[in-house]
Amino acid sequence: MTLTHLKTFVTVAELRHFARAASVCNLSQPAVSHQIAQLEDEVGARLLNRASRRVSLTVAGDVMLEEARRVLAAVDRARERMHEVTSGAVGRIRLGASATPGLYLLPPLLAKYRAAHPSFDLQFQIGLVDEIAERVVRNDLDMAVIAGRPPTTELRVRELLQSELVAVAAPAAVRPGGRSPAALDTHCWILREEKSTTRRHVETWLTRQGITPGRTMTFNGPDAVKHAVIGGLGIAIVSKLTVSEELKTGRLVRVNLGQPLPAHDIYLVDHPQKHHGAACSAMLRLLADTFPQRGDRGPRG
Repeated sequence: MTLTHLKTFVTVAELRHFARAASVCNLSQPAVSHQIAQLEDEVGARLLNRASRRVSLTVAGDVMLEEARRVLAAVDRARERMHEVTSGAVGRIRLGASATPGLYLLPPLLAKYRAAHPSFDLQFQIGLVDEIAERVVRNDLDMAVIAGRPPTTELRVRELLQSELVAVAAPAAVRPGGRSPAALDTHCWILREEKSTTRRHVETWLTRQGITPGRTMTFNGPDAVKHAVIGGLGIAIVSKLTVSEELKTGRLVRVNLGQPLPAHDIYLVDHPQKHHGAACSAMLRLLADTFPQRGDRGPRG
């Protein structure tokens, strides 16, 4: 069993496709199939169910995927630590975020981090919660700051900030009598993109309140939603973090919907078995100083 076998297996298991895995690994499809067969022979169990158009994991394959990821993460950890030793503690951090904390919470912290640690390689990416969480699981990212709890049980979850959702509209769009659930049915609702945590919260809340919007419009990202509402296209439920300035200046006003809105808390997630080098540890200290620790929830169960 070699690291190459493990990397090839993990790629096939994640992509559920031999041909795509061969392309990613820069191998021929027969070579990928041969490596998987060798690995199955060595462990004495079938790891993958092979169908004409679909590949799935067996029970043994699920166990092997978990252990293979752990081994590859340990190898990455060893390389990073050796790099720190040989280069004078020059570290690297790969930080991910969902849109709301990535755009409205982290930029000043990242600037502070870079000023304090100019020798560290800071890599930062924003994406959908599900995508970012999965990349932390795969060790493509060291940690992430996301809105809402992650959709996986494999990560350690630490609450950073208790946030809230607010309903907002352009001042001209708020009319007397327009705040009852019956009247809200007639409004155009501005929604975030599919798979957004905010979108899920809003749809769940609307269902519980018995509100079925007659019209909806979907925009990607909190900035697009905010500007659509400012432009008078409709009302929206958004994180207060994204509209605090507009509420202060009067470009947006809060709409009282008559019922409390759900929380929109911000979390730090990482892998419980991840070794954090100098760069990651420095980021953890900065986050702990900025947001007094509210609790380490461990892997979700």
